[in-house]
Amino acid sequence: MVDFFRRELEGDPGLKLFGGLHIGLSVFFLILYILLFVFRKRLREFGHFTVIRRVMAALLFANMVVHYTGRIAIGEWRLEEDLPFHLCFIANFFMMYILSTDNKHNLYRVIYFFTLIGPLPAIIWPDLHRTWGGYIFYQFIISHHIMLLFSLYCLFVLEYGTSIKGVVLTFFIGNAYIGLMALFNHFFHTNYVMIGELPSQLYEVYPFLDKMPAIFWLELVGVLVLITAYVPTRFIKQHSIKEKTT
Repeated sequence: MVDFFRRELEGDPGLKLFGGLHIGLSVFFLILYILLFVFRKRLREFGHFTVIRRVMAALLFANMVVHYTGRIAIGEWRLEEDLPFHLCFIANFFMMYILSTDNKHNLYRVIYFFTLIGPLPAIIWPDLHRTWGGYIFYQFIISHHIMLLFSLYCLFVLEYGTSIKGVVLTFFIGNAYIGLMALFNHFFHTNYVMIGELPSQLYEVYPFLDKMPAIFWLELVGVLVLITAYVPTRFIKQHSIKEKTT
């Protein structure tokens, strides 16, 4: 049981970047995202939104409880790694609240973007040192792939939506948060949000990354994901207008 909650274990190769398991997982969930969009009208007609939202929130909550309980129980909880300061964790906690309260106006218009800015780069370039034999593997899937699926359910099926104002707010809030984390990292010698250094395997795959500080690449990827995330919101809005006028 102790080995099940370890972040690293001898003999476990981890999720190899662009390996078969990594690509297989990514393709599987990409298909789910597409199916969610294709069958959004049928899912809307199915209803039971309150129950579905609460089940989603409960899954995200249970995942975090098991993750932190396991880390503490085996004595491997560390200030340097296990505070919920990474964008993926923050997005998860806010999604729990949004799903529980049906908060579709105030929070979702910003948190939607964070459900992609954090998880999407992690999905494309995972830094995971366990596979099937470790809980961190399942925690990664739930807090990244599945959490993103829940966020897209809110967008496609529940029609929560956002706007260009949400893009601007996300940009400024995200940069303000990076500034705070930079200070925290400086004083506590941590590397939350990977501001100081990217995962080592990225430097092996892309040697040119060391030509610029990590914050430069974080900003670049963040802006690209932010723009990419806005595209489906416009697409959904246009389709909703057409559906209402026909």
